[in-house]
Amino acid sequence: MLTPKTNKLKFLKRFFQDSIQRDILTLLIVSVLIGSLVAGSVSVAANSYFSQTLASLVGDYGEYDVLVQVREENRQDAAVHIDKIVNEVFPGGKTKEGPTIAGKTPFFVALPDQFKTQKVYEELAKSFGSLPGGGSVGVMTEPRLTVRGVPEGARTMLLEQISRLDGVRFVFRDGSSVGVILSSLDKSSAVNTAIKTFLQEYQVIEISFPVGSEPANPLRLGASIAEAMQQELRLAYAGNVSVDGNNDDMTYLISTMLELKRFLQAYAAQVTLTPSAGTQLAKGDLIVFQGTADSGPQAGQAPATGNVVVEITAMAANGTAEGRITTGDAAWLSNQEGKTQAGYKLEKNLAGGQTVTAAYKNPRQQLGNALTETGKLVSQIPGFAQDSKNLSSIALGALDNYGSSITALEQTLSSLQAAGGIIQAATSGLAGIDTSGIRSQLDNSSRTIGGLAGSLQVLRMVNGDVGSTIDTLSGAQQNLTSLSSNLAQLDNVAANARRAKATIDHIAANGNTTIATLKAFDVAGARAGLTSAQLRLGALQELNTPLVAAQIQYLSGAVPNLKDEEINNSINLLDKFIAGQVIPGARIQILTTSSIDINAVTPVVQQQAGHTNMSLYSTALGVIEPDPRGELYQVLTEVKSILAGLTAIIATLLLLVLDHTAIMTVIRRKRLSKKIPATGWRRFAERLAVTFSAPERLYGIGVGATMLTAMFILAGGGIPYLPWAGVPVLGALLGLLVACYTEKISPVAEAEVMAGEALGLTMDEVMREIVIPSGRPGLLQKLNQRKVKFK
Repeated sequence: MLTPKTNKLKFLKRFFQDSIQRDILTLLIVSVLIGSLVAGSVSVAANSYFSQTLASLVGDYGEYDVLVQVREENRQDAAVHIDKIVNEVFPGGKTKEGPTIAGKTPFFVALPDQFKTQKVYEELAKSFGSLPGGGSVGVMTEPRLTVRGVPEGARTMLLEQISRLDGVRFVFRDGSSVGVILSSLDKSSAVNTAIKTFLQEYQVIEISFPVGSEPANPLRLGASIAEAMQQELRLAYAGNVSVDGNNDDMTYLISTMLELKRFLQAYAAQVTLTPSAGTQLAKGDLIVFQGTADSGPQAGQAPATGNVVVEITAMAANGTAEGRITTGDAAWLSNQEGKTQAGYKLEKNLAGGQTVTAAYKNPRQQLGNALTETGKLVSQIPGFAQDSKNLSSIALGALDNYGSSITALEQTLSSLQAAGGIIQAATSGLAGIDTSGIRSQLDNSSRTIGGLAGSLQVLRMVNGDVGSTIDTLSGAQQNLTSLSSNLAQLDNVAANARRAKATIDHIAANGNTTIATLKAFDVAGARAGLTSAQLRLGALQELNTPLVAAQIQYLSGAVPNLKDEEINNSINLLDKFIAGQVIPGARIQILTTSSIDINAVTPVVQQQAGHTNMSLYSTALGVIEPDPRGELYQVLTEVKSILAGLTAIIATLLLLVLDHTAIMTVIRRKRLSKKIPATGWRRFAERLAVTFSAPERLYGIGVGATMLTAMFILAGGGIPYLPWAGVPVLGALLGLLVACYTEKISPVAEAEVMAGEALGLTMDEVMREIVIPSGRPGLLQKLNQRKVKFK
């Protein structure tokens, strides 16, 4: 009985003998070698062709340093000028004219080694700037790196940092980028890593302002934001890099222009427009007024000479608008009666029917009036100072008498208190007398005597001698009445004395409070203040007020007498110049460390700007751009890999079709000869199962995957978006595809095969003598020719 181990030994023994399996293995090896050789040859030939074409266009690697492009029609004149510049400025250099592409002719310039310096490279545009045809200059020295996107104010710092790196020959400013020339190609990786590490340590915080929220002077605001960030957030570094801070002259000029623009904007008239009913206004609309013209604007007519044109710059929530005068002057807006003229909205540069009223403030007029009034005030300073000194002297004299006045007041209060004591002593005796009882007795006695006298009057009619008695009684009655009146007056004196005593006590109490308050007054401090005021008034008197008044009058006359139209044109001109240096108010760039989060910076920026209408972004300090030629060679390398891979796929498909279809057809014939026919659903299930499990298809999958993978490896093939794990899968799919149509591609004569088997030929002999010779011409036929016996 044969065991699996015995079968394996028999297979190995038969394989190493002259068998068809060994022929198939030999075919696989030869197919892989030939396919790899063909794929590699095609890719190498294509790469060599493209490389030579590139070298013929732009020279070999590192051969040329400068690229100058001119228009095709100026090619000959430019060639003469370039040769002249190279001979005079760069003696020993050489030039080469390249092919014209898209109307541009390139010239390649090779510089001698002594001219490869930072200064020369930064002045290349100046050296080749006078070429006819508007030549553009670029650097193509190799090996080279380029750092793009570096803010203008950070380039100097980046140049200094990169120049210290090992392997860097020199660095230079290349437009808005920083160029890095390396000493050798093998230093490229290390320098690239070092620059990338340095760039990752910093970030640029960009502060963008929308229209209407731009700062008046972004340079100053940027400096204040950087200083506040460094102090409040404890940052190691923070700086405004919106412009190059080392270019002091240009920085100062831009700052001066920004301040001048801000002054002119404040100097221009401020016009407030109120639309009439039915009039719609929007930002950017133009309003025309009569101005100094003979007649007002007419509907359908363009603005005339003397008219005032106002451009709307902002809209208010209540429907009014703010504007600035673009033509004319604010003084022209009032008519002879002093009333503001009516305006008309311009539609397609023609006066329309929509009307507005205007109110304006003229800062120039207000400034002139303020200077005039200031001059008048200055002329009054000497008299004011003298009067103030006189008042101060009087106050000092009063302070000198302040102490004696308090003493006299104290003495007066003491005298009042003594008088009060005397009054109290005098009235105390009177207070003990009961005058009311005495007065009552006296009144009773007076009435009794009066009654007695009345009775005697009756007796007198009888006896006249009682007349003297009656007179005596009347006199006594009068005396008693007088005494009672005197006693009443004595009571009034006592009451008045008591009221006087109370008044004196109240005066004494208030006087003591007043004296305490007066004593609390800082006489020494008041005297020191008045003395200091006298000294300052004396210094004020020493001022040359006539000179100051004269200078104010001179300043009043020296204030620019500009019209609003001239101010508007000046602001537009300043904007055009400033736009070439910085973005006026649109963006501020702050360079700081990468460790700080932008959310921590936002409150500081908003505090310095005074509002929150802004956007903050964090960007990299710069981006390393590889060498363009190196990138092109990298593309060529990828093209080479793609060509090798595509050629390997084609070779695999051809070899499967030409050499292996006959083998797969025989395998399929043997499978079908042993197959038991099935019916119904079993037939469908069987057909589905043999899709991937049929022997001929397994053979195709294995051979296809093996050949394609081996060719990819040996030829260096590669296809974008196809990973290495997908290569054998692709080869297996090719083999499966060919196996599915193997009998149609390479049919086998069954009668001949059956005849050979009837003659007693082995399967190897049937393959070599019948199947392979009658199959498709290919490597298998060539390898089988030496083994064919029946020729």
